[in-house]
Amino acid sequence: MKSFFTPKDVRELVDVSYRQIQYWDKSGFISPSYRRRGKYRLYTFADVLMIKIVETLRSKGHSVQQLRHTLDVLRSILKKISFPYTDLKILFEKKRMLIFNGDVVLSDDADRYIYFSAAALKQRVAELYDREDELPQAA
Repeated sequence: MKSFFTPKDVRELVDVSYRQIQYWDKSGFISPSYRRRGKYRLYTFADVLMIKIVETLRSKGHSVQQLRHTLDVLRSILKKISFPYTDLKILFEKKRMLIFNGDVVLSDDADRYIYFSAAALKQRVAELYDREDELPQAA
């Protein structure tokens, strides 16, 4: 799997505008983990994961204050996780966030939850970037 993502990659993976990514970086909301010379931004999978979570919650009507709080809590939790982030499953219900490693089964009234799977994001990365590795080589 790809290790670093450019803002263009993030835009394709998360379906968020380049201007939004740039604004979040400048405001310190979500900044990339690395910068190359010339201030070229590089995002890790964890960064992309947080951007995807924020965009998902934002699309469901969460306020900026709720998003900031969620990010703060998520950052503190991710530091304590010993398994790969790609195995994360996160369930949001109002102000609660539950993080799982493994299968999650929801009841029939699951529409009151927002379910997020990092595996789905990993699959999207594979779809977009692993196909580049499969290009035929010149003979």
